[in-house]
Amino acid sequence: IKPEHLGLLRTLGDIIDFLAQDTNPKTPSIATTSHSHTNGAHAENGLAHALQPTSVSDPLLRFVPRPSLLADSVQRELVALRPGAEVWVGDDGTELAAALAEVIRARGLKPRVIGRQEISSIEIPSDLDGLVLLGSGGDDAVKDSFRLLHRAGPALRRAGKKHGAVFITVSRLDGAFGLRRLSIEVDATPGALAGIAKTAAHEWPDVNCKAIDVDRTWVPAQEVAGAIAEELFARGPVEVGLSKDGPTAIELASSALTTGGGIAVLERGDVVVISGGARGVTAEVALALAEAFQPTVVLLGRSPAPEPEPQWLASLSAEAEIKKALASRANGHASPQVVGEQFRLVAASREIVQNVERIQQTGARVVYRSVDVRDPAAVRRCVDAIENEFGPVRGLVHGAGVLADRRIEDQSDEQFGQVYDTKVLGLRSLLAALHDADLKALVLFSSSTARFGRTGQVAYAAANEVLNKTAQHEAIARPSCRVLSINWGPWDGGMVTTALKPLFHSEGIGLIPLRSGAEYLVDELRNSEADRPVEVVILGPGSTVELGSKGAPRGTATPSLAAVFEREVTVEALPILSAHVIDGRPVLPMALTLEWLAQGAAQRNPGLVFAGFSELRLLKGVVLRAAQPEVVRVLAGKAVRKGNYYAAPVDLTGKFADGHEVAHARGEVLLAERYTAENATIELPHLPRLGTNIDEVYRGTLFHGPMLQGIERIEASGEPGIAAFVATSPPPLEWITRPLRNSWLSDPLAIDSAFQLLIVWCAEQLGAGSLPTRFAGYRQFRKEFPAEGVRVVARVVQTSPHKAIAEIEFLDHQGALVARFDEYECVIDASLNDAFRRNQAIPIAPR
Repeated sequence: IKPEHLGLLRTLGDIIDFLAQDTNPKTPSIATTSHSHTNGAHAENGLAHALQPTSVSDPLLRFVPRPSLLADSVQRELVALRPGAEVWVGDDGTELAAALAEVIRARGLKPRVIGRQEISSIEIPSDLDGLVLLGSGGDDAVKDSFRLLHRAGPALRRAGKKHGAVFITVSRLDGAFGLRRLSIEVDATPGALAGIAKTAAHEWPDVNCKAIDVDRTWVPAQEVAGAIAEELFARGPVEVGLSKDGPTAIELASSALTTGGGIAVLERGDVVVISGGARGVTAEVALALAEAFQPTVVLLGRSPAPEPEPQWLASLSAEAEIKKALASRANGHASPQVVGEQFRLVAASREIVQNVERIQQTGARVVYRSVDVRDPAAVRRCVDAIENEFGPVRGLVHGAGVLADRRIEDQSDEQFGQVYDTKVLGLRSLLAALHDADLKALVLFSSSTARFGRTGQVAYAAANEVLNKTAQHEAIARPSCRVLSINWGPWDGGMVTTALKPLFHSEGIGLIPLRSGAEYLVDELRNSEADRPVEVVILGPGSTVELGSKGAPRGTATPSLAAVFEREVTVEALPILSAHVIDGRPVLPMALTLEWLAQGAAQRNPGLVFAGFSELRLLKGVVLRAAQPEVVRVLAGKAVRKGNYYAAPVDLTGKFADGHEVAHARGEVLLAERYTAENATIELPHLPRLGTNIDEVYRGTLFHGPMLQGIERIEASGEPGIAAFVATSPPPLEWITRPLRNSWLSDPLAIDSAFQLLIVWCAEQLGAGSLPTRFAGYRQFRKEFPAEGVRVVARVVQTSPHKAIAEIEFLDHQGALVARFDEYECVIDASLNDAFRRNQAIPIAPR
């Protein structure tokens, strides 16, 4: 349910109808198990099919984070806190806390040093203007830092909305977040604070959030405190390293993997321990390692080791019949919840057995052991038993992890600890048990969440940043071992459920196919580079990433967008508004929003031609309110290669005179080196002509004024769709007092006329008006629309009481394709009928 739908779902029945419209119930099956290792064959149903290797032609994207000095010429905006602002400094037990408090006081602010023992009981002021968390100490200090942030978060957000607020974390590693050379004497745990700060930056856009890392060798404390204070009041970047050499940012360098001439890190029979179980991602990785090196694979997981199933269960495969059998065995004493948990255990056990058999088919030896990696004693006993049975451990892959996604203010201490401990304490337990082992390979499964931050994943970001910095330690301590911490993007499997996939897709983050990710790891272990990186970032094909200190996947890095131009929304500045009045108020046409976003992307990325949009959404319409004039801003990012196009992220935001800001639209503009032709695909059956003429349509159904009355003749309209001839746009000067260009990149009149045709169709077929909300894609195949107009053919592919989705094509008079909309989505609401009627003309001052 998207924001634009909320006002339309007024009853429980409305909600049920809306949720049910795309439902396609299926009864999933899981593989039956025989526990016979003769041939490993299983029924090719639900689970078995899901585990088949995935092949893709597009390569994964590989980046290496590197420190880069911030040039003195870079001008950064300052954060202005209110006079006498209250700023808290978390006491880390060093003299830096007191020194920083003195510097803050000297700037006219009110500092307060907060001891760890005060965190749970201290009274939080209604508005807290700043919080600085200093990092020293171990895991308990990290958890205390989160606890203080959790409690102070609401006050910081209130202050940020009113008059500005800051949140800063300070670690003391090497002045570059461990990316220069992290001494083994330096505790890597405070690296977690950077993950916390980067997550807060996503969740709290009104608060200036930043992670600072100070070179541990830099003294005295007063000098360091002064440098921290300078960063405290400067916006961006979200990670800044500090040393005597000056401030440092972290950049992402695109780096192709070099495998030619690489050596086999592991040999046949080498014992490799893999935490994370025998399911999902780690199982696929184990399979690839087995195929490449023929080691002895030991899989560690929390699930109990599989046992032979009773005959009454072994023959069943469908979820429904398994649950029915489980319930019948309980004689009515098992609740649906208990039966569901029993089914989950059956499914997990079968998946473990199947994956073990798949690995065995490679010729490698494989075993599964059940152990909680958070328990050091249990891990020690497990490792000792492994070495007694199979020999010394030569490789370790730490892939164990759990999720408990919550926003900072909603996450409990227990949830934070569960996520953090599985990653961090699990790694410590394994490394302690393998302290004297002569490891050839040590691979830690970190996450792109640690590098970029992510809404709702504060614990996961913090824990994985500790893994990154621990890897830097281990690389120094084990010079003959290949040590690698991989900041994986989301995989197409494992923790990424079907429900999460559309979310990553909408953010421009491609999923890593299971097989491709596993094969990449093998290639990375064979890396023949002389200076092999310890930390790498791996993203799925099609991910949109910008390089540099502000780089991050699209959707997780709004700072990567730069303001290109601003426009004041008034009828005097935009005469076209007088022709687009809904409910008595001028509204910026969506077609003009598209044009401005296209112009912003083209201006930010010169040398490329406008080729369309991808996943563009209208978040909130731009409505003219006389009491509060609005200035809209077009923001665009640098374009990156995406298949045959270059994709540039774009936003349209607005700001009112009182300082209130709002997000209006967001998506990607597609640019290209040249235009390419495509053929039309939409064919409508013979449809009846619409019974009214165009003047009657504009008087009775549509609300558009003369400047936007582009429909010239409706050919036909019926249940499958609608077709018509429409006019193309006049020069921009007729619509805009001071246009940025003398010609259009798209054609706002033709596009708006297509939207009008969908209003006509919805009114005719469903009895209600509609407005556009989303476009999955728009492609334009020539520089300009023909001056004589175009034919619009719209095929409606999905309808419900509240939404319609259509495909729309624009054809020239010879039938050649000019442009196309894929998945044009409009919201339908009967209340729009009255709103459209209240469309009195708005007077325009003479120019």
